[in-house]
Amino acid sequence: MLSAHDLADLRALPEVATIECHGTLGSTMDRGRELAAAGSVPLPALVLATRQQAGRGRRGASWWQPPGSLAMTLVLESGASAATGPVPLWAPACGLAVVETLHALLPTLSPAVRWPNDIELHGRKLAGILVEATTTQRVLIGIGMNTTGSAAAAPAGLADRMTTMPDATGQSLPHRNLLAVLVPRLLATIAEVVTPVGRADVVRRYRAVCSLTGHTVQLFDVLAEPVAGLSPAVARRQTARLNGLCRGIDEDGRLLVETAEGLQAVIAGSLTDPAMIWTAAD
Repeated sequence: MLSAHDLADLRALPEVATIECHGTLGSTMDRGRELAAAGSVPLPALVLATRQQAGRGRRGASWWQPPGSLAMTLVLESGASAATGPVPLWAPACGLAVVETLHALLPTLSPAVRWPNDIELHGRKLAGILVEATTTQRVLIGIGMNTTGSAAAAPAGLADRMTTMPDATGQSLPHRNLLAVLVPRLLATIAEVVTPVGRADVVRRYRAVCSLTGHTVQLFDVLAEPVAGLSPAVARRQTARLNGLCRGIDEDGRLLVETAEGLQAVIAGSLTDPAMIWTAAD
């Protein structure tokens, strides 16, 4: 949680033009979308909440985290940053920024990115990232990180999939310390994908922390295309399931999977069986 002093320090960050800190909020993404639609709000804008009542993840999943954990959405102008890079690379770039932030703050940790949007510690989910574009040429980057609490308090069906900073290190991660490093690094990493040289460096660093490389993966609701052969317009296809050996990501952030049919570049998909997606109703 942030004190008034912490909030004052964050408002002093030159990278952020607007900051809101809420006690309870339906969703930082919903509030971020409202700010994105209001043309008078200076950007980048940062929305924080101590507690979310309707947090969400990808593909209809609900989002649960211990009370007081980090819930944030960053609202950016798309024209000068993320939108000029390949769309699939946005989420990996943000995941990389989170991993590098954690390693900078706690060098003994070994966080990894689970494509496309999860941060893991020892195979368990520590944080999730949600990247959405708006019709007003803005980009929303939502990050939820379990900076407090314990997985033992999680709802049934989640406790064995997640972890928290206290579970991993024995103590909470103060948001003041985290955000002071995360926000500048996040903006800098997103800006890198604008140029070919920066994009290549982001991909190189991401590959070093990708948790899936070298492992057999199963993806669901997949949109993919072969890396070589027919043109993408002809070969791109959707399939309910795809199995193979992960070869990392390509220069556009697509997951490379070696299948019986050859190397496939996954444009969109989920590593979670639809039957296993957790919702608040569960």
